[in-house]
Amino acid sequence: MPFPLLAKKRAGMEVYQTLAGHTEDALIVLSRYLREHRPAVQRLVDEQDLPFTHFCQILFCALFLHDIGKATREFQERLMKEELSRELSHTFFSLPLVETDLPPEYNLLVRILVLTHHTQPFNHLYSSFELLPRVNYLTEQIKDYLQNYRDLYNRYFKDIFPLSARPVFRPPAWITGAGLREKLQEEVARLQQGVELWENAARTKAVYCFAITLLKYCDSQSSRAFHRARLAGGTVCGSILRSGVNTQDRNSGPHHPGPANDRPALNRPPLVAAVKTAGAASGDGFLLLLAPPGSGRVTLALTRAASLGRERCREKLVWVCPGQIASGFTRRRLARFFGAEQVALVHAASYYGNDPHSWGLPPETSRFNGTASNSRESIFACPVTVATLDHLVFSLVHGLRQADYILGNLMQAVVVIDGLPEPASPAFPYALDALALLRKMKVPHLILDTVMAPALKKYLEGAGYVVDDHVSGHNGPLFELIRCRDKQPELIREYYRLGFRQVVHAPSARKARQIARQLKSVLPGCPVFLYHSLFTHEDRERLEREIMSLGEKPGPWLLITGGDIDPAGPPPCDVVHTGSAGPTILLRHSYPLWRTDTDPTRPENRNSGSPGPGVLVLHSSPAPAQPLPVTPGFLETILEEEYVQNKHLPTNLEEIFRACTLFGHSPREVRFDPSPLVSLWPPRERLIDVIPAELWREELFAQPVAPGGLKVKVPAEWFFHHPRLFSTLDTPREKIILCHLAYSRERGLEEPENR
Repeated sequence: MPFPLLAKKRAGMEVYQTLAGHTEDALIVLSRYLREHRPAVQRLVDEQDLPFTHFCQILFCALFLHDIGKATREFQERLMKEELSRELSHTFFSLPLVETDLPPEYNLLVRILVLTHHTQPFNHLYSSFELLPRVNYLTEQIKDYLQNYRDLYNRYFKDIFPLSARPVFRPPAWITGAGLREKLQEEVARLQQGVELWENAARTKAVYCFAITLLKYCDSQSSRAFHRARLAGGTVCGSILRSGVNTQDRNSGPHHPGPANDRPALNRPPLVAAVKTAGAASGDGFLLLLAPPGSGRVTLALTRAASLGRERCREKLVWVCPGQIASGFTRRRLARFFGAEQVALVHAASYYGNDPHSWGLPPETSRFNGTASNSRESIFACPVTVATLDHLVFSLVHGLRQADYILGNLMQAVVVIDGLPEPASPAFPYALDALALLRKMKVPHLILDTVMAPALKKYLEGAGYVVDDHVSGHNGPLFELIRCRDKQPELIREYYRLGFRQVVHAPSARKARQIARQLKSVLPGCPVFLYHSLFTHEDRERLEREIMSLGEKPGPWLLITGGDIDPAGPPPCDVVHTGSAGPTILLRHSYPLWRTDTDPTRPENRNSGSPGPGVLVLHSSPAPAQPLPVTPGFLETILEEEYVQNKHLPTNLEEIFRACTLFGHSPREVRFDPSPLVSLWPPRERLIDVIPAELWREELFAQPVAPGGLKVKVPAEWFFHHPRLFSTLDTPREKIILCHLAYSRERGLEEPENR
């Protein structure tokens, strides 16, 4: 009797799992998922005009065949020796064996799913793979394996969908001859040509991304079961999930929480009750929500998101922040609803282009295939994810290493866009074009803002958004605007003596540090809090806790901010100081001044207990005769002027989207080249991740998650203009950049001197 085909091996141990056992476990996971989440799956594929039964057959066939390329003598021998590498990629060597009698389009999709279940599909990757020139397929064992499909279907899926297709064993004659590598590349080219014949790019992308995300989930959960099972040395096991083998926690093992957990985010009891009270959303699943800032704003947005989720059978939430740094303040507010363990925060990927992992290339060995390298945060596998505009835009166009997995999870969520970039930014038209693609893919989402330019509101309404406006009908003054030049220190001291709570927005982290140092010296005993973008993620979290507690303190206190700061972060205060900025930035800086009562849909003139109406001091401007009362109408007027002056033109996003369906450009071409195909941010605004050199310790090499908390987002141009201030370290997961500038927990990272 031949040795069974193997699929898995424990590193450093004589513990194996058979191909049949691993596949059965993956199909068990799929069966459970379809039973638990059938309404959501059915609604999503119905929206793409794909029958549920057809989708299930595609998934079943792809999962049954996904590791068939491991059935070669070379793979089996190297697996036992733990010498696998990219030259033996089982996804490539699967291609000649992946054939079904599904309709041609569905069969093509099955083949692409198998080919890409470990790698992002882009042209350069498949043309540059250095495969072995030939392998020896274990033909008789493959035939025996393929006979299992009917038994597995009957055991786990018979009551879910009818199976009218089967895998077909029709290997081409060339698999036994010379030139196998070249023939496989020709096969990939044929797949690419076949995809180009599909007419609806948005539907194609939607169906593929949803399917690949579910396939990846099932595969990784099957691997996780094997790595956590209690198995003695010398074991060759079959199915773990069917046999009920005891498992144990293994931190080194795979961990991929599912596309939705047992208690979906938007079906939590408090939100369900709120939806019943508020009523359902209307329209096609696209909402523009204008609400005053304050404690009730997030609650109102979540209520509307839950309503969309109930209507469209979505179970997760993705909250998109407008910059490259995700909002820790928002994450904390969402954690109050869902629990901290359910809410992930993921910042934009570094613009450092010399890391091959950032380009989308797989590791040199298959050691990380099916393991935790695809973290639950970065692929949006958590019930709730707080992310950035980069994730929204670049998930559509292969701009991130795992873009299709991100997009597949994004499709299962209600997306909240927490404010659009200012119209003068290149990110503004990209954001609007990304939303247009979400509408084509039928991803439900809401845009959350406060006051909006009437022409922009009209544009969005014409695009299909239902407008829910709780601000523009309010005609009373919200706060006072004072224009002042060269009197900032004096005004701050004067307001401090009056007992006011103040927020000072500085143009940079360096300026924020200077102001904080100056005020501490002239106002001894005054609580001065410094917060800017050049703190590590760990220190940002600590500072965010302190800042959110300021709202409970009567004052006086001072919060000095600088750099790329979340405008929703500062707590309610009495005075905000800011410099010259466009209307959108001025509006967002004014958020702490807005007074709201217990009803988040109604702004008030002032707060009970407040020493007076809020004051926004605009420095570096000529001073008028007296303060100007600011109303929603005034804000709409200045926002309209800004929007008209910067009226958006279409970007190249849809063109690149079509080119990246399903193959196309690489992450390096789309995002990481010096002149990328998609220029979401101008070069001076692009950020990279660095770790202050004085915080790095050698033992962090063995802790792949730990370095994340030590990272700081700094302008990428620092790295190119001041190369002596940086050095790099190679780790199995990424290249780490060490920054040799001074760092302190109180002041953050210092900026280069000649900036």
